[in-house]
Amino acid sequence: MAFLDRFDAVILDLNGTLAEGFDRFGSEHDYMATYLRLGGAQLSANALRHLLDRLMAELLARYDAGPADPFPQLSTLLTALAELPSAELRLLEELVAEHEMGTISAARVELVGRLGQTHRLGMISDLWAPSGRYREYLGTLGLTRIFGSVVFSCEQGAVKPSPRLFQRSLAELGVTPQQAVFVGDQEKRDVIGAANCGIATILIDAAGRGPRMSQPDRVIPSLEALADLA
Repeated sequence: MAFLDRFDAVILDLNGTLAEGFDRFGSEHDYMATYLRLGGAQLSANALRHLLDRLMAELLARYDAGPADPFPQLSTLLTALAELPSAELRLLEELVAEHEMGTISAARVELVGRLGQTHRLGMISDLWAPSGRYREYLGTLGLTRIFGSVVFSCEQGAVKPSPRLFQRSLAELGVTPQQAVFVGDQEKRDVIGAANCGIATILIDAAGRGPRMSQPDRVIPSLEALADLA
């Protein structure tokens, strides 16, 4: 029996597991071009850069230090950092959403489609920005109809490894922890978070370093290697 055949459901992480080219933040990325394209006009390039650098520093500090549950909404952090009209704050949320979103190759869409023929599929992803843009993208790829559960942290007020996200996915898929396996690329958030809920785990280890703080049930170099798991 192949490893995946032991389970009724497969739950995937999104950015870093299914999607690539995500989290385009930092000095090498042109925030102003995105801002202008979205209709922004109030902030200068320097002011926009300064605000987003402060925002990302605050987000990452909270992400690293915790707690994972509750985790503040992006709008709450933006409001604390800048006194801006509500329309401008919403535009900045859209900007973060666009730079946070990754891309999913046609080959991986096909892989997910094949996997969905044999298993119930779920997705759990940490997102800073509101999920509307990402949900729309998943829909254009035809993935929304394949996944029985898509859980975004920004909609739950918590981030991985909070058990709330994993438990919600299990409930929406209608499976027990023992019937599911989670696939992700982060040890602390994906592997340990899922394992603490009694879910089997597969670590994607593209760098080949091996697990350092967790004990995944299987380790693979990429999502494509799922099909070869024994």
